Amino acid sequence: MPLLAFAQPQNNLSGASVSSPLTELLERARKLQDAGEHKTAHSLLADRSALFAGVPEFDYRLGIAALDAGLPGQAILALERVLLVNPNNLQARAEIARAYLAAGETEAARRQFELVATQQIPAEVRRVIDIYLAGIARAEAQSDNQTYVYAEFGLGYDSNVNFGSQSSQWQLADGTAVTPLAVSQPRSSTFLSSTIGASGLKPTSGNWALIYGAVLSYRSTPSAHTLDQVQMDLNLAARHRTGCHESVMQTQYQALRLDQAAFRNAVGLSGQWRCDLNAKTQVGAFVQAFDFTFPNQAVRDARRLSVGLTASRLLDHSLQPVLVANLYVGHESTRANVPQLDHHFFGVRISLNARLSEGWRGYSTISWESRDFQGAEPLFGVTREDRQTELRLGAEKALSKQWTIAPQLSVTRNASTLAPNDFRRTQATLFARYRF
Repeated sequence: MPLLAFAQPQNNLSGASVSSPLTELLERARKLQDAGEHKTAHSLLADRSALFAGVPEFDYRLGIAALDAGLPGQAILALERVLLVNPNNLQARAEIARAYLAAGETEAARRQFELVATQQIPAEVRRVIDIYLAGIARAEAQSDNQTYVYAEFGLGYDSNVNFGSQSSQWQLADGTAVTPLAVSQPRSSTFLSSTIGASGLKPTSGNWALIYGAVLSYRSTPSAHTLDQVQMDLNLAARHRTGCHESVMQTQYQALRLDQAAFRNAVGLSGQWRCDLNAKTQVGAFVQAFDFTFPNQAVRDARRLSVGLTASRLLDHSLQPVLVANLYVGHESTRANVPQLDHHFFGVRISLNARLSEGWRGYSTISWESRDFQGAEPLFGVTREDRQTELRLGAEKALSKQWTIAPQLSVTRNASTLAPNDFRRTQATLFARYRF
């Protein structure tokens, strides 16, 4: 039954007479709900959806029955149809807020409760909404103040750990054909990885919050120890929320060591904006600027700028699939003005993740990126153009409150006009993560 009872009667938008089949159906469902038989009431109404879906009175009663039967997802769908016809139906808006809350969509629930609270509503209803909003605020504060600390271990196989060339013969600028040395040919290896990381979010004044994080990772390749790497990442960000909008400004630092020697450092700034158009759809945009330095190869020092758009959508299915798409474009230029290293890039990434059976959640991602360089490589006499495609498949399952396992497979193909950069690579990894 509706938890938030409004004084004003619901509008009869269907035009049904008192003795109509729809009126009789709704009355039967109401009596079943009054008797506590919520699942029976929902089944009764769901069986008639093909006839009456789209009629506000029917959708409202179906939504309440689904919510009381423990089916918040179905309740949201039904109540959304009511609000599509009548956005000013405060009763339906209050109930969809409850459904969002039951579905774990706290931010969407908060927005709907706040919309209802701005209207002229009975004092008792306002008191109940205030209780809900206070509970949401407490839950968000408790969640925001928690720091997430974890350790992760990985075991895997890499078919091309050194990004070895796919080409068995290279053509030099003067026409000479050469066979690449072993160091430039694909080398496979098992690998071990370990990571420790921490992140957190601390609310400050108003709608602002401070976000912080640090990650230290190590990867060992027994068949190619010169490629062993240690990487450290640090980030600090400020987040602001208002209405459907969320903006994040972040600074990042990364240090990468290869074979126990400094290889590359990166410092960056990024800005991101997101907006929840509704409980199922989110859009956004971002801009990133990075400065790269190579301690032992100063000629490669570069600046990188990129901008992009993002969108995500929760699809209507029992597996709760989420579709995410990213589109980006940018430019990387060397400080030393080396045309064969300067390049423009453009990419697109599409990802789908969904709940699977027995506690598993899986995902698949396909990405494509083009890189067009600005000058010919002197040794080979060609201008490099890359077209890189990657397919990534994975899944995750929580074994306990602390332990999670995650198998992952990725296949990469970089088709390049420059032979040394033309490669294929397959990686298979099993990760185990422990949350402290």
